[in-house]
Amino acid sequence: MLAALKRALPSTYTVVKGNTLWAISGKKKIYGNPYEWPLIYKANASKIHSPDLIFPGQIFTINRSMTRIQIDAAIYHAKHRGAWTLTQPTGSDLKYLHESASQFMQGK
Repeated sequence: MLAALKRALPSTYTVVKGNTLWAISGKKKIYGNPYEWPLIYKANASKIHSPDLIFPGQIFTINRSMTRIQIDAAIYHAKHRGAWTLTQPTGSDLKYLHESASQFMQGK
């Protein structure tokens, strides 16, 4: 049953005007939790310069094979990210992108 449910969920998402990573990840068919937006950011780092600035028409991969620690690291990052700007990723964004989930969580 779980495998059938995973197959029914989309593996990509096309950004529309007004979308944010927060809003996309909060959609029931995506992750159902807006705090999991860093998962989309990490899976699409080559397409997203700043997680606060995405564009209509971008097609993002939706990772469906995350581990519990990857989900926990994403939620932790979303809750503790700090101040942000539209044009540049924060230092914590870059740290999150470049470390494994376990490395990221060890630093907490």
